[in-house]
Amino acid sequence: MNMKLVILMVLSGLADAAYAQSSVTLYGVADDGITYTNNQGGHAAYQTFSGGLGGSKFGFLGKEDLGGGTSAIFQLESGYDLNSGKLGYNQRLFGRQSYVGLSGNYGSVRLGRQYDFMVTNLQPLSSAQFFGGSLSAHAGDVDGIWGTYPVSNTVKYVSPTVGGFSAGALYSFGGVPGSVSTSQQYGFGAAYANWPLHLAAAFLQVNNPAVARFDAAAGATAGGVFTNPVANPIYSGYATAHSMRTAGVGANYVLGNTTLGATYTNTRFNDAVATSSTRFRGSAALDSYEAFAAYRFTPAIMAGLTYDYTSTPQAHYNQVAAGSQYFFSKRTCTYLIVAWQRASGIDSTGHAAVADLTYLSPSSTPNQVAVRMGIRHSF
Repeated sequence: MNMKLVILMVLSGLADAAYAQSSVTLYGVADDGITYTNNQGGHAAYQTFSGGLGGSKFGFLGKEDLGGGTSAIFQLESGYDLNSGKLGYNQRLFGRQSYVGLSGNYGSVRLGRQYDFMVTNLQPLSSAQFFGGSLSAHAGDVDGIWGTYPVSNTVKYVSPTVGGFSAGALYSFGGVPGSVSTSQQYGFGAAYANWPLHLAAAFLQVNNPAVARFDAAAGATAGGVFTNPVANPIYSGYATAHSMRTAGVGANYVLGNTTLGATYTNTRFNDAVATSSTRFRGSAALDSYEAFAAYRFTPAIMAGLTYDYTSTPQAHYNQVAAGSQYFFSKRTCTYLIVAWQRASGIDSTGHAAVADLTYLSPSSTPNQVAVRMGIRHSF
């Protein structure tokens, strides 16, 4: 055989092998539907709603085998509104996740914008993930389980899973010259999964949450001008806090076709100051409790029911949601979600509490009902 031909065949084989060791996957979700709400600002509303069961998104997932069991990894993930085409997460191109790192037998280390452990550990155990979407998220997603607030400038470590147990920690650099602690975030999490039981716990500390978490242009100073980035009256009055701390636990248990779940979270805003636009001063703790049951009738049909309760220093939010899904295939389903919330007491702004289901505009009364029908396709 001609020697040049042999060399070309060998080089071609090596190139193919090298290519096989590296991969980039394009993936995403298109989720859209129609939502009816009985009261938003005093009026009934019909509206299209993108990401009703889970956010519409697209992304790139990459991995390269470096040898010795180690791989280079990256993920770039963008959230978008299917109805307007606009980017989400304050118009960030890759607002959901954008990181690069290494993974191997020791676990993984990632640098960039990522979800904290309140999301990665507790969201999979919530009714919102199973069947309720944002309508069954805890009041205002104050604890962040639904993924409203990814963390920027983060170093995150996740251990390998050993005997069903895994753990991890993250640190976010505040980036403020001369002050290491200003706007920094740190947290950790642990999980145990051994069929039919799944347990998880998580913690997150956020300094200067107005800027670091809620994307305000500037932090709050006592008596100063403050443009509040939070519209939800459930906790918008606490956005001037010096720091906030969130911790939570969750559990799922599978009994045949039934999944039972429960979560508890505590979110504490510390040392809030009164400003030109806020009245609250001091600290405030919010507790959220959830219990749900989901049942799969057939491989194509499932449904669930959940009850959520959130307490604040002077207000209470009771919430009931039910959801069902019909799967045309593994990648495409239709869904129906019904939710009701009732508020009582005085909210964070010092006014009579009104109902405000997550991602909807507040009701003008203590009650709010929403019905959502949609279709979801994964690719």
